[in-house]
Amino acid sequence: MAEQEYWFARRFPVGHPRNSMSPINEQGWNVVRRFITWMIAGAVVAALLVVVSLLWLPYLWIGAPFIFVGAAMYAGWAFILAAQGRGDHNHTTDDYKAGRVK
Repeated sequence: MAEQEYWFARRFPVGHPRNSMSPINEQGWNVVRRFITWMIAGAVVAALLVVVSLLWLPYLWIGAPFIFVGAAMYAGWAFILAAQGRGDHNHTTDDYKAGRVK
């Protein structure tokens, strides 16, 4: 059976109450960049919708928060799914930096 390639690792040792993950390679950082891109894109589209509403179509601005919240929900869901699915829950980022895990 092929060994899984991990993109994220624990930030704190096993047994610590915090269970946060951090990217450890380029694929993990790509997930972070995609999350940031979705958040910025949602904010830009919402802002453009507000500008269009103020200049041409009244009450169109009502959809702006829904667009931003939808983009944020999708970005958060994809980020958490990637971190949990491709995360190493037994080793920390320090283990990877020190070379104890390959």
